[in-house]
Amino acid sequence: MRNGGRIALACVLAWLIPGGGHLYLGKKVKSLVFFVVITLTFFVGLAMDGRVYLASSDQPLSYLATFANLGLGPMDLVGRHASYDQIIFRFPDELDRTHHQEILDRTRARILVQSHEYGTTFILTAGLMNILLILDVFDTGIGRKS
Repeated sequence: MRNGGRIALACVLAWLIPGGGHLYLGKKVKSLVFFVVITLTFFVGLAMDGRVYLASSDQPLSYLATFANLGLGPMDLVGRHASYDQIIFRFPDELDRTHHQEILDRTRARILVQSHEYGTTFILTAGLMNILLILDVFDTGIGRKS
């Protein structure tokens, strides 16, 4: 495999499994530490009733938060199912009143929990850390870092 393909595979692995790209590049200790830190941060966030964000056209910053959540790779799907009992990425239109109200009720119920904001921040932080790790894998792969 050409070097570019090797780097691309390492980046995909880093997105799929926190630390996976580092493991592929032979950085075993870093890989384990990153896996534990990001996975633990994510699950602590869920345990604190944090939620993943849904993109909403009336809240433009929600797109950035949704992107941060997507940095978690497949763990984002776990977070979406835990938050909304389904895999959903965008807040439903008001035209679909039943679905819209159901998602709104689930979101409001989580917001009322005192630890919700901390949990949501933990989940966002885990996603952003994983995005940084993908960039770190890229830098390591091209030789910019060792």
